[in-house]
Amino acid sequence: SVGAAAQVVNCTFTDIQTKDSIPNVHCWLIAGADTLAHGTSKQNGILELSLKQVNTEKLAITFLSFSHPYYVAGKRKIPFFETTDTLQLRISLKAERIQEEKEVVLRPNKPDTVYASKTYSVADFELNTEGALILLTYEKNLQKDAQLQVVKDHYTAAILSIPERAQTLKRDFRGNIHVLTAESVFGVENLDTNYTLVNIPKDYFFKYLIPIVDSNQTRLFYSSYSDIYPAFEYGSLDQLDSAYKTLLEIQDDLMMELYRSEYKWVDVRTKLWAKNLENQTGVDAEIYVGARYFTQSLYYKPVYAPLFLVQDTIYIFDYPKDLLRVYLSDGTPVRSVPIFHHYQAKQSGFQRNLQQDRQTGKIYAIFEQQGHFYVGLLDLQTGMVIQKVKLAFRYVEKVRVHNNEVYFIYRPFESTQKKFLYKQKLPTREN
Repeated sequence: SVGAAAQVVNCTFTDIQTKDSIPNVHCWLIAGADTLAHGTSKQNGILELSLKQVNTEKLAITFLSFSHPYYVAGKRKIPFFETTDTLQLRISLKAERIQEEKEVVLRPNKPDTVYASKTYSVADFELNTEGALILLTYEKNLQKDAQLQVVKDHYTAAILSIPERAQTLKRDFRGNIHVLTAESVFGVENLDTNYTLVNIPKDYFFKYLIPIVDSNQTRLFYSSYSDIYPAFEYGSLDQLDSAYKTLLEIQDDLMMELYRSEYKWVDVRTKLWAKNLENQTGVDAEIYVGARYFTQSLYYKPVYAPLFLVQDTIYIFDYPKDLLRVYLSDGTPVRSVPIFHHYQAKQSGFQRNLQQDRQTGKIYAIFEQQGHFYVGLLDLQTGMVIQKVKLAFRYVEKVRVHNNEVYFIYRPFESTQKKFLYKQKLPTREN
């Protein structure tokens, strides 16, 4: 005989300790020897499994089997009801891999003062390929009296006034430093120790320079990332034969679903506006609405999945899928390693901020807990944080790692001191 099985099993997976949603839980709905359905939970920890009708004799042994590399696997017996179409299951999972190799938290070294002034505060800084410090400084107001200072071998090599309202510094894939203002982009050029600011068309900078993430002798590695779209791709351009190759498509599936569904809720006038744009450009009306409205909501988070080139190997931290993906520089996949250092972010303070030391190739994750910042060295074989270094001061600004030293901006709380630049040595440990 055949019984009326529930049409949908709706599972919500949460961490038993933190109550956080758990993505990427693999599930199988099994009756006897048959797998009725299988799937993977989304970023919000929810998975919907649609069922077929099953023989009532098997109902007694129907169960949901679930597994996740970070959590204890298990089974849950499924009750079937003829009166409902949807079964709601809430399943709490216990972490079993919080840290197999206990991460070492090292005491902070005494920091060195890199730049201190009674007149100027440091708003931003970068290190160029020669190790010179490019400092964005100001006296009282960054918008009105910003200056660019070049510090090389402990002396100030140049002070350049910025003709417009300064915002921030930006480093390109070659290590060249640029000043971004409200209206323009200025490149910092160095000819025979003479430093000058050169105006670069803003459209050109953001269209052709910023998408390039890294390069080696023959290839450019680029990204189609946009902070108003929850998916992008990484690819490479071979400069010898101009051949493009897609490396990986990154997508936050849950965010994309919410992004596109925004179209259902907007008014008719907005739908007509989006449809007109779709007719003109061929881009879905749902995308126009998502970009304009959903990205302004509290629920929207841009995708974070950085790429790093270490010698001849590419490492992509695909956080939406909990994987560190490894490729050769020609785009050949080598392996994928499960990663979980971004889990339980409320406890660990994971900041969605990975940094590469361009001198050593090492990659670090930044953590913050109660104002204390930590720089965590990542093991590129296992994807785990193998040691954390605590920074000497609380509430530091902008952390940069260069040549086994971590640089940061700091001013003591309620102090009249200007914002100084400090650096702190990192232990040299082979990755």
